[in-house]
Parts: sequence; C-alpha cells; structure tokens
Amino acid sequence: MQVISLDNRGAGKSSRPNYPYTMDLFLDDIKDLLDYLIIEEKIHLCATSMGGMIAQNFALKHPEKVKTLILIATTAQFDANPIIEAQKLMGDMSLEQQFETRIPAEYGRAFRKRLKNDKELYETLKKKWMEDPTRLQDFINQGAAASSHDTRDSLHKITQPTLIIVGDKDRIIPGLHHSEFLHEKIPNSRLEIIKGAGHGLPTDSVDIINNLIWDFLKEHLA
Repeated sequence: MQVISLDNRGAGKSSRPNYPYTMDLFLDDIKDLLDYLIIEEKIHLCATSMGGMIAQNFALKHPEKVKTLILIATTAQFDANPIIEAQKLMGDMSLEQQFETRIPAEYGRAFRKRLKNDKELYETLKKKWMEDPTRLQDFINQGAAASSHDTRDSLHKITQPTLIIVGDKDRIIPGLHHSEFLHEKIPNSRLEIIKGAGHGLPTDSVDIINNLIWDFLKEHLA
C-alpha cells in the first residue's frame, strides 16, 4: 500500500492562515493534493475526528475518487464551540500543562495508566504534540468548518464500503450514538466498538486499530 498522511490546513506541519476555514476548502485541499501527486486511482480514505467529518463530505462530493471509507471517532454533525471555549480556558497554561490536561480527555484509562508507567512513551507523545501544537486561532479557524458539518440527511448517498470505529470511552465526541447513527444511515457500513478506548484510539488502541483497518482493506484490494 502507498500511504499518504495529510496534515490539514491549520494543523501539524501544514500552513496555518488565520481566517475561518470552510468544509469546501478542506475538500479542495485533498483533491488538489491528489492531483498534485498524480493519483488517479480510487483511494481508501481513512480519517479520525474532524478528519472523519471531512472524509464524509469528500466521499459525498467526489464519490468517483473514493474506494472505501474508514471513519474513526467521528460524527455526522458537530458543534465546535465547547472545544473552543475549553481551549480558551487553557490560554495561560504552558504547552506541557496543556498536554497534561488533554491526556484524560483523549485516552482511555488503561492507556493513561500505561503513560504513567512508561516514561519513554510519555515523553515521545509529549514531544510530538509540543512540536506542532494546535493553537487557539487554529481551533477557531478549523472549528468554523467543523461546526458547518452536517451530513445527517446525505449519509445514505455514501455507497462505498465503510468501516466505522469508535471507543466506548470517547469524551470528545461522547456516546456511541454518533457512530451508531453513521452505521445506521450509511448502507454498506460496519461498526466496530473498542472497549476502554478514548477519542485518541489510533494511539491508545493502535494494534487493534491497525488490525481492524488492514483486515477491512484486504477485503477491498481488488
């Protein structure tokens, strides 16, 4: 497999122009990247959280480009304001304090316990997060697009094989009903619930996630 890992506009190592983003802007970014890389075959589109919101919209706008869809810890409709307000409360914290505050929100109990006992893993995660932290202006700019996201009445148009994965201890998008709704409305979908996993389940349940994704992809490689 050729794997392309995209940092969205406003995150990671991508540029962070300071204006409110739109969902169409994110969709155009993905399409422009595929065009730039001259990727003409259909892709297996995998995304987490807000990325999963973008992925739903991309599959709806460009169905000819998507072979399968993998949606992790995401929802069909979202209000970013509570997250933005929580981020404002952390405005006076150091980056390390912000990282510490995010741990219980992001990860399940078993992984949090592992972080306490595995200093190397803790330092690796902290360093990665502190290298390219999402700033308040980034949350606000991305939140504008996330808050406009609402695919509830369009999910039935997604016909690609879809794998939906959620942790039952997700505190960012709490409640299994978000993923259950996606599963109910997307015709050719499968729902996998990971016990004890939080919102950051690609990290706190990495082996389970990788096996689920790879087994799913092997069914649709032809």
